[in-house]
Amino acid sequence: MRPAPAKDTAIVIPARNEEKRIAHCLNALAEQCSARVVVIVVVNNSTDSTVARARDAALRLGLDLTVLQRRLEPHEGVGTARRIGCDHALQHIPALRYLLTTDADCIVAPQWLARNLAHLETSDAVCGKVEPIAVEADILDGVNPQFVSLESTYRKLVQEIYAGHAQGCADVAGTHGEAAGASLAFSKSGYLAAGGFAPIPCGEDRRIVRALRSARRRVRHADDVTVQASCRLSGRASGGMSDTLRSRIGASDYLVDDCLPPADWLVSHVERRSLDVWPPQVPARLRFSVRDLPRHIERLDRFRNSERSKTAAMAPATALPDSHSGGLQPDKASVNILADVDLQANWSMRPLSCINSNQRVGRADRERSPG
Repeated sequence: MRPAPAKDTAIVIPARNEEKRIAHCLNALAEQCSARVVVIVVVNNSTDSTVARARDAALRLGLDLTVLQRRLEPHEGVGTARRIGCDHALQHIPALRYLLTTDADCIVAPQWLARNLAHLETSDAVCGKVEPIAVEADILDGVNPQFVSLESTYRKLVQEIYAGHAQGCADVAGTHGEAAGASLAFSKSGYLAAGGFAPIPCGEDRRIVRALRSARRRVRHADDVTVQASCRLSGRASGGMSDTLRSRIGASDYLVDDCLPPADWLVSHVERRSLDVWPPQVPARLRFSVRDLPRHIERLDRFRNSERSKTAAMAPATALPDSHSGGLQPDKASVNILADVDLQANWSMRPLSCINSNQRVGRADRERSPG
């Protein structure tokens, strides 16, 4: 008789007052969790029946579930909850190899676990792509599609510059580029090298990815690893996705995502060779209005084209291909607005700013300034 496989994978889920969603979250995970997987739900400061709903779902689904109940202080939050869950896994799962995390209001895709583990064979961390739960996506109709298009355009330019000039960031060009707690996965050694999740209210997701890159660990932004997240406007984390989304619905102006620095700042750091790792954290004093995006896009487009001209001058006999097929062309589309922009396709963009966000919705971190 074969011995049972050793537990080597933990999935950590923070939850606060999630009685309406936790069962859906666990149901999506149960279909892909083998005997090697432990699910750890960290329930903090809840006043509803989240714990009972989670345990009932686990019994029904056959999940190996651990529920940790904690009372967090006001200065703590989702970062603390994730850290508590990961610490528990490190202490109580001797054969632990992989740590993954999602959120209680998320539904992971059918191959989410398998694809994360496959990427972790060659990476220390995997950042998944966040999409809206389909039946809730109508709420995104209230966000200005022109602003979404502008922010998407600018984000692509910023990621391209980081890929070309920030050490260890060549992988971010052409990807969703996000680092959302709704879908993160780590090797055990990678998680430890980054120092674990910071015990902070919000922004722990981007912060740990920055720490990994600073430690010269390999990070993958995987477009084939996806989760669906809620579009609710009443969230659980101050400064998180719900707050960001709410501030943009019907708004005539707002600040762009706080991982998008001003163009002049970015060019200056490139020229001084002082650009830090992706994703940056833009301090409040440098954040700018979505209505100012056209001039920032124009500035980065000029800079990119000047770089290409210099490269062409160094190799005049060689035709230079555009290294990012599908990207913006010189002197075209820099400030182009897509009238029929696909809001749902762009939804995972952080411009909305802590889900995880990529162009449209995300979680707004509050951390140290870049550079």
